Amino acid sequence: MDFLLIAASFFGYSFEIKTRLEAQGRSVLWFEDRPAIDTKTKAILRLAPNLIRRQCDSYFDNIISEAKKFDIRDVLVIKGEALNPEIIGKMRKELPHARFILYFWDSYRNMPVDAPLKVALFDKTFSFDPVDVRQDNRLAYRPLFYLNEYAQLPSGSQDIDILFIGTSHTDRYAVLSKLASRLPTGVRFERILFMPSTQMYYIRKIVSPSYWQARRDEFVFTPLKKGEVMSLIARSRAVVDIERPIQTGFTMRTIEMLGASRKLLTTNPRIVDADFYNSKNQIFIDRVNPIVPIDFVNSSWETTPEDMLIKYSLDGWLDEVIGK
Repeated sequence: MDFLLIAASFFGYSFEIKTRLEAQGRSVLWFEDRPAIDTKTKAILRLAPNLIRRQCDSYFDNIISEAKKFDIRDVLVIKGEALNPEIIGKMRKELPHARFILYFWDSYRNMPVDAPLKVALFDKTFSFDPVDVRQDNRLAYRPLFYLNEYAQLPSGSQDIDILFIGTSHTDRYAVLSKLASRLPTGVRFERILFMPSTQMYYIRKIVSPSYWQARRDEFVFTPLKKGEVMSLIARSRAVVDIERPIQTGFTMRTIEMLGASRKLLTTNPRIVDADFYNSKNQIFIDRVNPIVPIDFVNSSWETTPEDMLIKYSLDGWLDEVIGK
């Protein structure tokens, strides 16, 4: 083993990173970036990390003990939510020949307060968030990536005009409801909103005004399988992306649609600043007043330059973050 990857499983993306690294000849040890992946642990890490500090330290001590058995040349930490600066320092001491790389695929505003303190402990540091990069010059800007399968969608009829697939968080339900009410007659708009549980649905019906008019049949309570998601995207002409209001970086969905050659409707105004931006392929929609020009949906996708597709592929991401 020569590569240590510490990253949350996060919809299978860490497994894909591990697989691509191994295809490039690396041998990878992969561990979650926190001692448990349940909702309770995640909440404690955000709100009161000291409550599970001992548990986290013990977890990473075990990782260090395992990694020391091998000649680790590179350590890649993605987000590293439960890693505190002291344990990072210990990891560096115990793996003295390794290069340490940090990638944030979340914003400082959505991570534990000690996240900026970790940056100085790494040899290379990246963030997907342009605002964080502008405010912290220790970070290099690098957006996310798409998996190769998005560039290999099956051909067939595109019978869905506009598609949304995602978790129902923040203001997504409200934005999608507004969008649906403003679309011209005849536009087929498919919305698949995932709710973690029926209990969560009924809680939101009570405490959140934007859900007061929501119907239970507007949500799904079991996540779609990857193949189902890919099939729906293949059938779609355009896909809606609604980032969290506190987020400025491009979502994974944004980059995936670039690879899939599918039109993107996004509430992220920074889309117009992206180096891959093409007004015929991507469009900004206001989350308060989302209006979609139907000509945008009906027009054909304009081919993206090959070098841009390579840059935003997973291999392109690895080349920039890890190095060729």
